[in-house]
Parts: sequence; C-alpha cells; structure tokens
Amino acid sequence: MIDVPILSRHDCHLCDVVERMAKHVQAEVPFTLTRMNIDEQADLVARYGNRVPVVLIDQVEALSGKMTEGDFRRAVKRARWRQPISRILSRLWRG
Repeated sequence: MIDVPILSRHDCHLCDVVERMAKHVQAEVPFTLTRMNIDEQADLVARYGNRVPVVLIDQVEALSGKMTEGDFRRAVKRARWRQPISRILSRLWRG
C-alpha cells in the first residue's frame, strides 16, 4: 500500500483543499493518507517553511503548493506503477 502524507501548517486553507482532493482520489485508487502538521517539528519547518502543502508519496516529495486533482491522481498512479506487483498484474491483464 502506498503511503501518502500531506505536510501542512496551522490554518492552511490550501492544505484543506488538497486533503479533500486526496480523499476523493483515494476512493478510486487505494492508498494510506495522513495529514501532518509540521509546526511542531522544527526540522520540517526549517526544510519546508511556508511551502505547504507538500505531498510525499512513499517518503519522496511528489507535489507541493497549488495542484489539481489530476496532478494528485497522476502522482499516485505513477507511484503505484513503481511497485513491482503493479507491473506484474498489468502484464497478466494484457494477457
């Protein structure tokens, strides 16, 4: 299962929008979704500052700032494709 944390900050409206989009995509493509407030972690604030939301997919930064639902969906699907089982199953379906 793909792990997708959304890094956010307190009172981030854009983070709320991205979380809603992620939940909508999650209904189509299964993944684990979490939202992480970076305000409590000085190292993450130093690294990301006000550049939120940041979407990590399997611990790799995939998207940040403004994004569309299509951008989010494509990023998750690319990550699924990198998993070996997805490649095996796609070959079986093509038969």
